[in-house]
Amino acid sequence: MTELTCYNHPNRPTLLRCNQCERPICTSCAVRTPTGYRCKECVRGQQAKFDTAQWYDYVIVFFTGAVLSAIASLIALVITSIIWGIFVIGLGPLAGTLMGNLARRFVKNHRSNWLNIVFVAGIVAGTLPMLLALGLGSLFAMLAGGGNIMSNIFALGPLLWQFAYLVTAVPAAYSQFSGLFFRR
Repeated sequence: MTELTCYNHPNRPTLLRCNQCERPICTSCAVRTPTGYRCKECVRGQQAKFDTAQWYDYVIVFFTGAVLSAIASLIALVITSIIWGIFVIGLGPLAGTLMGNLARRFVKNHRSNWLNIVFVAGIVAGTLPMLLALGLGSLFAMLAGGGNIMSNIFALGPLLWQFAYLVTAVPAAYSQFSGLFFRR
């Protein structure tokens, strides 16, 4: 009986085979999957089947995330100026979930790892104008405040609530858009 060697590394003896193509693989070339060990080529081929995004999906997802996030950050600003800002922490995940669902619908459930990243970049880009405006406004208010600590803290308040919105909305939007579900 001949000794099996890895198809990628002919000097490494092995007893392991890819469960899809049956080629002998060493532990360096093996990728553990829920159905057993596979070679890297078979795993790449399987993952390519799930990448269904078209070029225009990236554009749709970016602008959907940017526009919806700009609207949500404006709503967060209104909420923090009318009522207490702590509500933004609860409304951020709600807004993120809504954004994720709408974006998923707009691209007709096409999927891609890069599509998820472009969606998050769109959300952040949509919030940037508000962050810049509030950041510059806070900076000017702090400079004009004359060193009063309480006025400096209050000047940073709207900016901090925008960050709170962003930090709570982005994970919710990403998990909703990418199809990740966190359950016990």
